[in-house]
Amino acid sequence: MNPGNVKLIFYLAVLLADVVSSPVMAESSDDLDRLFTDRKERAQIDAMRRGAYSPGEGSAAGISNVRVDGVMLRSDGSNVVWVNGKSTLEKTNVSGVRVYPDKVNRDSYAAPVVVDGKRKYIKPGQSWSASSGKIKDDY
Repeated sequence: MNPGNVKLIFYLAVLLADVVSSPVMAESSDDLDRLFTDRKERAQIDAMRRGAYSPGEGSAAGISNVRVDGVMLRSDGSNVVWVNGKSTLEKTNVSGVRVYPDKVNRDSYAAPVVVDGKRKYIKPGQSWSASSGKIKDDY
């Protein structure tokens, strides 16, 4: 092996060791994959993904319209309801609205949702508006 190559390999090894031990690499992997949120925001996002997040009073006031887009009744009882364009397939809390897909009325297809702390029965094609407090047909 050429002595020049040995020096080059040595310098590359020293450079690599310096890069690996740099402070950026010493940070935990939890911090690296969450660069744009702080710990509180990240916990809230993770809770929303799991369906375990229930918004506080400030964010519940932000719900101005709840629209039931569709209902799928399954023979095994695990129904699916689409609210504001999102399904309850994986979780029952959708966009800050609590939905009870297992309690859908099989005669009228009305899906029970909790809005402003009150249970409302909204059929597919209907929506509830915060401004009027009433359920109306969208078609």
